Amino acid sequence: MIMEYTTSRLTVSEISDDIAQLELTELFDRVTELLTPSVVKNLPPYFHGVTSPSDAQRWFERMVSESRLFVVKHNGLDTIIGFLFAYVEHDLDAHIGYLLGESYWGKGYASELLSGFINKASEEKKWVKLVGGADKSNKASSSLLLKLGFVEQSDDGLVVFYEYPLTENAPIRE
Repeated sequence: MIMEYTTSRLTVSEISDDIAQLELTELFDRVTELLTPSVVKNLPPYFHGVTSPSDAQRWFERMVSESRLFVVKHNGLDTIIGFLFAYVEHDLDAHIGYLLGESYWGKGYASELLSGFINKASEEKKWVKLVGGADKSNKASSSLLLKLGFVEQSDDGLVVFYEYPLTENAPIRE
């Protein structure tokens, strides 16, 4: 089932299998605009160097094969400003990640995006918990996850992992 939700400024829609070719072309163009070196600095290597429509297509195919991919649009502009990803593990946990274009940083969009996702995931009761990771140098993402109620769980030296229980009896590692 495709997940979608709207906040005051954003519409977040899961990419479906039947996306039209015209939409894909527009999406690939937008991917190359959004995945700038600053945006992907703290993200895995396969987010780096996406500079052409063919690079964007490879990135897109990888993302939809590994996770549920959501397009984040600004309601007033009807333009893609970022992406949210949810990798579902054992049908219990959703490992989430997100990125927003650099011009949308510092304006509360990330908080609005993740708050909306938490609310939607809580409503749908598909998962026990959400898991988010942030590169140790990415203080803004770490602060946001903590502000939204995620609890720090582990640190592998480079990335700090946080968990958000979606059910009352969700196991949180101490």
